[in-house]
Amino acid sequence: MAPMVAGRPYPLLFVAPNLGGGGAERALVHIINALDRARFQPHLALFQREGVFLGELASDVPVYEIQPTDRGPVHRNWVRVLALRRLYQKIHPTLVMGLLWQANAVTLLAAGLWRFPASVVINEQTAPQASLRADARRRLLWPIARRLYRRASHVVAISQGIGAEIVDRLSIAPGRVSVIHNPVPVQQVVEQAREPVSFKISRAPAIMAVGRLVPLKNYPLLLRAVALVLREQDVELYILGDGPEREPIERLAATLGMAAHVHLLGFLPNPYPYIAQADLFALSSDHEGFGNVLVEAMALGVPVVATDCPYGPREILAGGQYGLLVPPGDERALAAGLLSLLRSPHARSRFSVEGRRRAEDFSIEEIVPQYERLFWSLIAG
Repeated sequence: MAPMVAGRPYPLLFVAPNLGGGGAERALVHIINALDRARFQPHLALFQREGVFLGELASDVPVYEIQPTDRGPVHRNWVRVLALRRLYQKIHPTLVMGLLWQANAVTLLAAGLWRFPASVVINEQTAPQASLRADARRRLLWPIARRLYRRASHVVAISQGIGAEIVDRLSIAPGRVSVIHNPVPVQQVVEQAREPVSFKISRAPAIMAVGRLVPLKNYPLLLRAVALVLREQDVELYILGDGPEREPIERLAATLGMAAHVHLLGFLPNPYPYIAQADLFALSSDHEGFGNVLVEAMALGVPVVATDCPYGPREILAGGQYGLLVPPGDERALAAGLLSLLRSPHARSRFSVEGRRRAEDFSIEEIVPQYERLFWSLIAG
């Protein structure tokens, strides 16, 4: 095992584009903050030092901005690679971990060009196949990224489905791929949900959805499903999140004649008091890397109805044991799932109790030690 210098903890370097408002960035902050400081000293390199989660990062974590200028894709990536080389020579980390595909590719390129002796881990938060369809830049760079990924010491996938895709599509040996789910601060979620907030505009049951307003989340499907529910009973739909699809969602709500029942609340730093007051939580995505927000809703005792999309919901809900799964892209099935729970207080109560219990399996206390064991084994090897 590599010895600690004068008893000091091993320096680790994490690399990410920024600390914006996504589940991947939030999970990274949770991992870094919870690492055992007796064994590991984390450092964080960001392409741009920005993002809503910067303020949540532990104060003892040095943060470095490695791409302050941008003169086009070739220039910015070369700036990142050179900056990582300088940072590596300054910190001498025993392990480097990239997060999200751009940071992963830059980290692996720098490590390969200058032969970093440290282990290089990449954390994949999205399914390669879905990501390639949705991201033109990744499609363009995929032949290069695919070769780079094979050079990683180890790959962490946040769901079994992503892990299987990585093994299959990238031809990486299964022994070099680990599935570690994103950590959720369950106790913190529960505590933050106690903030006094009142948002319901009527006594009708509240259906809650949370996530960026982007095509992958398929909010039009949710709106069409809720429109079908409204034929049977009165409900209100609340959506937390911002993004480019806001105006199309508003137009669709008006077209469906349900604008008065759809409330776009925008991005909220603390969404948990709102989630906690909901009667149901709905996830209508076409694809998910994991689905942190499902775990957060379950931790708050809110029954969940989710599309059985690749890949997270089925793993989180254990095939439907802890919430309802419906076929993706099927508005009638989603409406039927919502109505079945609205009409069954017993089922809602059961999913509420069992969901709270299941959420503990994804707590920081359960997940971060898995990262620590992986880091320790790679450093020792």
